[in-house]
Order: sequence, then C-alpha cells, then structure tokens
Amino acid sequence: MAGAALAAPLLLATCGVTGDPVPPLVRLADLRLVESSVFEQRFEIDLRIGNPNDFALPIDGLTFDLEVNGESFVRGFSDQRVTIPRLGDGLVSVAASTTLIEVVRQLLLLSQRGDLTYRLSGLAYLQSFARRSVPYQSEGTFRLGGPGDGSERSI
Repeated sequence: MAGAALAAPLLLATCGVTGDPVPPLVRLADLRLVESSVFEQRFEIDLRIGNPNDFALPIDGLTFDLEVNGESFVRGFSDQRVTIPRLGDGLVSVAASTTLIEVVRQLLLLSQRGDLTYRLSGLAYLQSFARRSVPYQSEGTFRLGGPGDGSERSI
C-alpha cells in the first residue's frame, strides 16, 4: 500500500497531468488568399498561440471560426501538432475556405466602414490532459488607410 502511495505522484508527474490548463491565447497574425474560384476562396491563416501556463502545452489540433465585421467569414480546422513552450508562444498556419458571397459581403461592409473588426473563436485540442479540449476567443480591429494617415492596427 505504501508503494502505491509513492507511485501515484510519480505516475502523475510522468504523464504530464497538472490539472486543468488555462486556455491558450489565440489571435489572428496574418490572412492570405491562396486560391480563388467562382464557388470557393481558400485562405492561409497564421494564428499566434500563446501559452499562459507554467508548463508546456501540447496541442494536437484546433478548430476556428473567424467573423469579420460581425459576419461569419471563414471556418476551418487543423490537425497540426505543436507544443507551445511554457509562458511562450508559437505560430500555426491553417487553411480555411469561404464562399464568394461571404467575400462580396465583406467588401461591401469594408467600403462602408473603412476598418475590419474580427472575432476568432474555437477549440484547442490538448494531449496528455484530463480535459481534452479548451475554448478560446479573441477580438481585434484593423483600420485600413494610406501611409502616414495615423491609422492604428490592432490584430
């Protein structure tokens, strides 16, 4: 019985189980159009993933939903595995697609507003934790303008 009591903490330490992790901080770092057709537009999106935990965070996939100016724009998912170092961050590139209707809607809103607001939300899937997935969400604004006009960017 004493052997079991000594083995339990060792087993937990080797499995990397440290309780429920704080969700990662995921924000939009870049968005690029890579392919366009009449029915579908494909984007490559760079997501900056920050780890506020005092231990490495092994992520083995994620889902995301990107809204632009209050409207759904792209959805996607990735099975890319990455380990974000403790109190560090990493960059993950993911593919996403949308329809021509969504792109046209955004262009119309952009012509009226002059800036882009976004909301990014989804689930990060974790390895080696009792809690298999954690939700995340971030928001920001990107003001479009010419050089030297004092526009601020917050992505």
